[in-house]
Amino acid sequence: MNEATRLHGDDELLLREDGIARRDALDATRSFLVQAPAGSGKTELLIQRLLALLARVDEPERILALTFTRKAAGEMRERVVEALSAAARQDPLDPDQPHLAVTRELAHAVLAQDARRGWALALHPARLRIMTFDALTTWIVRNAPFAAGLGPAPGYAEDANGLYAEAAAAAIVDAPADDAQWRRLLVHLHNDADQAARLV
Repeated sequence: MNEATRLHGDDELLLREDGIARRDALDATRSFLVQAPAGSGKTELLIQRLLALLARVDEPERILALTFTRKAAGEMRERVVEALSAAARQDPLDPDQPHLAVTRELAHAVLAQDARRGWALALHPARLRIMTFDALTTWIVRNAPFAAGLGPAPGYAEDANGLYAEAAAAAIVDAPADDAQWRRLLVHLHNDADQAARLV
């Protein structure tokens, strides 16, 4: 076997393994971690997984997709909505992009579930819970203001250093005078509360 034949065989093996991994990642009963370089189709796989999960639930809000940026969340929502719209329109598929056939099949399953459950995702795409981590925490706090202890309208701080210093000072002020661990720390720091606050 010459080098070119061996490399071709290795490529085929990698493609086969990649196909199996992609198929396995769509198993809604299992969790997966996907790591791959840029341009390898991670986002499309995530869209497919999201569609696979949506096809199985009673309400679309039961599925949550988290991103780090609003831009990524918006793009992901657009891609899910476009996949559903293309499936509803029966747009022709590009034969050079076989992965889109998988997306189309999954989108049809979601449309069937949408029709059965009366979701009307085409009219109400905001029902898709695709959001940033910050948006999720804000949603939780707003829906449980008493449990969160932050009041009805919490805000974000671009630079939280001042808040950290305030929390550290409050922890020192609220420390019980008879707490042996706090006393030991303050003795070690020669009773320097400012240094204790910096360490906290």
